Amino acid sequence: MRERMATQQERVRIVGGGMTGLTLAVRLSDQGIPVSVYEEVPYLGGLASESALAGIPVERYYHCVLPTDTALLELFESMGLSGEIGWNRTRTGFFHEGKLLEMTTVRDFMKFPALHVSDRIRLAWTIGYCALHRDWQSLDREPVGPFLRRHSGDRLFESIWEPLLLAKLGTDYNRFAASFIWATISRMLSARKAKERSEKLGFVRGRYGKVFAAMRAHIEKNGGEVCVGGKVECLLPSNEHGLWALKVAGNVLPPSRVVLCVPAPIAAPWIQKAAPLAFPSLASVEYLGVVCEVLVLKRSLTPFYVLNLTDRSLPFTGVIETSNLTGRDEFQGKAVVYLPRYASHSGRVWDMDDNEVHAENMKGLKKIVPDLDDQQVDGWTVNRARYVQPVHPVGEGRHLPPVRLAPGLAYISTAQIHPWPVFNDQVVSLVDEQLGKGIFL
Repeated sequence: MRERMATQQERVRIVGGGMTGLTLAVRLSDQGIPVSVYEEVPYLGGLASESALAGIPVERYYHCVLPTDTALLELFESMGLSGEIGWNRTRTGFFHEGKLLEMTTVRDFMKFPALHVSDRIRLAWTIGYCALHRDWQSLDREPVGPFLRRHSGDRLFESIWEPLLLAKLGTDYNRFAASFIWATISRMLSARKAKERSEKLGFVRGRYGKVFAAMRAHIEKNGGEVCVGGKVECLLPSNEHGLWALKVAGNVLPPSRVVLCVPAPIAAPWIQKAAPLAFPSLASVEYLGVVCEVLVLKRSLTPFYVLNLTDRSLPFTGVIETSNLTGRDEFQGKAVVYLPRYASHSGRVWDMDDNEVHAENMKGLKKIVPDLDDQQVDGWTVNRARYVQPVHPVGEGRHLPPVRLAPGLAYISTAQIHPWPVFNDQVVSLVDEQLGKGIFL
């Protein structure tokens, strides 16, 4: 009985089976620490999870890998998946004034019809300013829109920058600081400087489901457990200092150390009594969500992996044709297209049913590709995620939720990623950084 209790005291229970929780479980289990992972839905992976559409496994939301995603690539290698990462050159386009225009290279930018010579000079200045600026915190006090207008001018902002902001941040982009564009440009430029794979993007052959299956097998091989389909109902203090009891699917589990790896609004009610001083910092975190339709098509729509849009009448914020990154062989010869709509939680898209979203999207797609026929759609689905990109309002980037909430209780999630956009590489880096600091100390 004493030996069993000691094991429970050493155990770490991790709430959340997305990339954050699974990475943490892998790292801790590699240190010989017994772990248990609890995921409410019956599958792993969170935003990178997959489902079947028209009989083909597809990810619910689109993802790619940059050659500079060092932390993520090292994780893949540790899971024995290095050989499963494919690399391809991709093309980027803009739909501008009813035309498809290439925007892949610097030369394409120089030829873009909406840009005058002065615009091109200001574009180079803006990118150079961000590349040379080392103190992102000084950029955290100005909204991203006014910053870009000041450096690039109105015409360049409206023709290039604003469509990019809308595609990633939705119409509320000015809630984000200029540090966001600094981080985005820094990431883009670092990828271009990468040796061997510069100008290429990567993808997981067979989709991210393969990654999560490997992570689960690794955790279980190390003696851990991964439990899906059980809702965590509450967090309870125990009589033992630094240990907490979770109630999962009606069962109160033995006390242990706990790490919450879920969006802040979900975690906040659990800690209101357990860690009252930390509660406000979690409860105040807001997120952009995304409503994203996925289509499996008999044909390709454009030659571009990412198509940015300057036409504000289109309902979606971009067209991402993942099969132009992976090759159509990954999808049994079909084309796979994502139509995201990033929006705050008050956006009208949350009140639309799936059929309304699909009908509106098809009307918009036919504006871009007039010969698209409904019969060319083999399958479609609409995925919704309310907690995608944390919003840290202008000037608030230093006030991130704490990691250590109380003895034996920690919190790690994308809410602590700033100023970088949320990518899987940033998630893995966050976990490794916090483990290096000793999250339970």
